[in-house]
Amino acid sequence: MRSGVDLPPELRTRILDRTDGWAAGLRLAAMFAATTTQIDRIEEFTGTDAGVAEYLFDEVLAAMPAERRRFLLRTSTADRICADLADLLTDRGGSQGELESLVQSNAFVVALGTDHRWFRYHPLLVDLLRHRLLLDEPDLAPELHRRAARWFAGHGEAIEAVRHAVRAQDWQLVGELMVNGAAMRALSAERQAFAALLAEIPAAELYSSAELRASAAIACFIAHDYAGFSNHVAHARGMLNERGEESRRSLELFLCVTDLVLSRVQGSVPDLIVAARQLLRRLSDPELARLPAAPTYEAPALSNLGVGLVWSAHTDQAEQALRESMGLATATRTDLTMVNSLGYLALIEWERGDVQAAHDVAAQALEIIEQRGWTEHAQAIVVYLVLARIELERNHSETAQIFIHAGLAAERNDPDRTPYPALRATEARLWLAAGKVDRAENLMVSLGSELKDRTIAPLVGRWVALVQAEVDLARGRQDAAVSRLRSLLAVPGAAGDAIAQAPGGSAGLDEVRLCLARAEQALGNLTVAEDILLPLRDQCPNAVIKARAWLVTALLADSQREDHRALAAIDQALSIAEPEDIRRPFVALGNGRPEALLRHRLQLWDGAEPAARRFADALLEDIGSADRIAAVPTPLDEPLTDREHIVLSHLATLETNDEIAAELFVSVNTVKAHARGVYRKLAVHSRREAVRRARELGLI
Repeated sequence: MRSGVDLPPELRTRILDRTDGWAAGLRLAAMFAATTTQIDRIEEFTGTDAGVAEYLFDEVLAAMPAERRRFLLRTSTADRICADLADLLTDRGGSQGELESLVQSNAFVVALGTDHRWFRYHPLLVDLLRHRLLLDEPDLAPELHRRAARWFAGHGEAIEAVRHAVRAQDWQLVGELMVNGAAMRALSAERQAFAALLAEIPAAELYSSAELRASAAIACFIAHDYAGFSNHVAHARGMLNERGEESRRSLELFLCVTDLVLSRVQGSVPDLIVAARQLLRRLSDPELARLPAAPTYEAPALSNLGVGLVWSAHTDQAEQALRESMGLATATRTDLTMVNSLGYLALIEWERGDVQAAHDVAAQALEIIEQRGWTEHAQAIVVYLVLARIELERNHSETAQIFIHAGLAAERNDPDRTPYPALRATEARLWLAAGKVDRAENLMVSLGSELKDRTIAPLVGRWVALVQAEVDLARGRQDAAVSRLRSLLAVPGAAGDAIAQAPGGSAGLDEVRLCLARAEQALGNLTVAEDILLPLRDQCPNAVIKARAWLVTALLADSQREDHRALAAIDQALSIAEPEDIRRPFVALGNGRPEALLRHRLQLWDGAEPAARRFADALLEDIGSADRIAAVPTPLDEPLTDREHIVLSHLATLETNDEIAAELFVSVNTVKAHARGVYRKLAVHSRREAVRRARELGLI
């Protein structure tokens, strides 16, 4: 500053914010900070400082009529003010004209936006006005905050409503606001702001009513204390008997929402579907539908119903629920619900085999995630999962790995670990595509141990079992693969093996049949393989599976020296794969035979379409790259953990340990501990050596 007071950049920014760049305010701040001891207390510089208060009172307030000063005192309780709210706080009309007059007279009042609906007072003036209100009318401030709380709640601004209730220290009102509409906001992207507000409730008050028990439950959920969440919900439910029928309704509806949340926390897909349908039934009751909270619950209920149905492999039913939830999410501004629904709609498109549609929907969700800074929210996990599977199918291994790591990083914020096995199975498939069979097998063995005592969702179970069968095939254990796959087809959901629970229905099992055809071919059962492939080629609507089926047919014909049929089949595979840019089957299947078939096809292609030629050339380039990747040294004897993988990816950047810790929300010591584990397993002694060695091993 020109006054000679040198402040650190962060404090300088805060002072500029406090003064709004007001020149006199900056001079007063410089005077406040004129000594070393005052610099240490610079954040205490407010509008109640003697010098600031005297200046503002003499230069701004003293010349005003008493009625205008009263207007400013009462409306200063709100951080931003509009005419309707000002009328409520001042018990008078005409506030719009008063606010615009204050702006025109340069009375430290600023209009927010060109429509002049909302206004804000200078921060230092607000400090002074609120202090004077407490001195002049100490009993009025809490009442004004209660009025503001109810006004903001009625206008759908939950966090402002709760903030005013907290300022009023009306804890029962805080609880009522949470139950009557703020709860879903508190479980959204605004959760940290709500956590800070709920932390101001005295501990003893949290046990005084069912509404405050509900508030305590929300605070526990935000803090990932799911046992505490369940405990407070149980006590809130027990208090219902003390309430009259009218006052029970909002609480009962809220507790129905907690059943939905608990089913997600416990990872129970059947319970999630039941809880979502129960909540939707309650919301269809006209009496309950009129409650303030009802509109905020319907979109998440439909979205979660869709989630449960997708994991249960009932995608057609899921799609309807998810699309309905998106419309409601737009109307209620619940953007995380929108992201959640988009992610699962992308997954449905993927399951159908429409790769481009899946990519478009997932990319739409990803854009929202990145714009809002929600990269590690639980709702982002399935978006990353779908994008990883798409990039893998297109043979973009590095990009697929990035999305897998992003999903695993976000997974730690998700109490429901349903997508976790799918992420790990996708990673194992990535290693198989790169020829790293040892690494893929080790990962699947570890995953199988983790899932041994768990019941996992049917769709996830199918994915995991398929990758296990693919590992069996890569290891030459064709009989084991056939046994595993036939058990999936014969007895979906077989008891005793959590990871062998496949969904019913033909469409959901086409990928299983395709893998079985490959296994039968490897055993020499060519007729059996042909019988399995025939309906997949002719009837399967899934482009990914259909392209693979034609490629396996080409390999079968090639093994029997039926050149004409092999080339016709490779033509079919290319024609289906090219529009969707499906590449992985050509790179990962056939021990080099797809390359020979493609080269033969190119030699005979005189009048081929340019797109087909370009695609075949690109596939041959990918096959060559895969051969080079497969020549990478063998994986580590002791694999890196998930967290070590994530830290390793950050070590390859120019970030400091402090920056890595901040990005991962852990301590610097935790980062250093993971880095030491990385160095030990890679047998290196420095960050540079670790990055070099990791690149050699294909770890980054």
